[in-house]
Amino acid sequence: MDGITDVVFRQVLSTIAPPDIYFTEFVSAEGISRGGVRLYDQLLYRSNQRPIVGQIFGKDPESFYKSAIILCHLGFDGIDLNMGCPAKTVTQHGSGAALIEKPALASNLIKSAQKGIKDYFSSKVSITDLGLKNASLAIINRNLLYSEYLPQKKSPPTFSVKTRLGINEDVSQQWIPFLLSHKLDFLTLHGRTLKQGYSGSADWEAIYQASVLAKSQHTPFLGNGDISSLSQAQQFIKDYDLNGVLIGRSSMGNPWIFSDIIPTLPQKFSAMLLHAQIFEKTFPHRRFDPLRKHFLLYTSGHPRAKQLRQKIVRLNSLKELLDLEADYLNC
Repeated sequence: MDGITDVVFRQVLSTIAPPDIYFTEFVSAEGISRGGVRLYDQLLYRSNQRPIVGQIFGKDPESFYKSAIILCHLGFDGIDLNMGCPAKTVTQHGSGAALIEKPALASNLIKSAQKGIKDYFSSKVSITDLGLKNASLAIINRNLLYSEYLPQKKSPPTFSVKTRLGINEDVSQQWIPFLLSHKLDFLTLHGRTLKQGYSGSADWEAIYQASVLAKSQHTPFLGNGDISSLSQAQQFIKDYDLNGVLIGRSSMGNPWIFSDIIPTLPQKFSAMLLHAQIFEKTFPHRRFDPLRKHFLLYTSGHPRAKQLRQKIVRLNSLKELLDLEADYLNC
């Protein structure tokens, strides 16, 4: 969900149909621990977006240690290690789902992040001990102000992993017990392999078999893949004996998914306006371009989707979006 579940999109969700838990876009552990100040935009959240889980990826244990401390300081309710992303730009560098075939490294990353959480909450280390540049410390303070969070020693965040069935084939019966041995607070399994990407269908029987393993270790377990409605999510939780499911792609252009409301065209256009207004308020100096992919998704199922998309790809302002209202509502 890189480039989708940013603070703006989550604010739209919180207004229209709040989910039970929010995840950030995944952010590079190496990037945020080594001075990548622009990446901190991906860690912005509002106080009404809770519980909020900060999702990180990468392959450097030291960066995971530092990133865990940073996310603790920023007040995240959970930290999630992404071992499920199939994107080539991520996996070709040994991160994301590529870690499934690197268990020793995966173990080091988990332990480093867990140690970072423990050291922060035992006051063994603080944000000023990480050697961050002044620019990074300043942007961290900006994030704190934005989220209205005062750093405090509250309960430590949960630590979790999201992963896939395997690389080329399903190895979850070996891989899941390995992950469970690290005493995770919860574990999420997407029912496809890295090779599959998002093709084909998620294997929910494999997810169920993995949930049995998790239950034997008393670890909360979530399933993921192809959930398209709240009612389906609730049914799958029951059918596959899960603690919950994560909904990702089906929420794109459809913030009503967490309520099972079927939106009308006026409701869809109102959501587009809300999305644009929140974006302009949050990132007043950014170009309008990142919104276009969201607006294209809001045309899904529209009887004149093709014509609308030709106009949406040229949108550059909120005013131009408002000028599109008649076209959008005229079927």
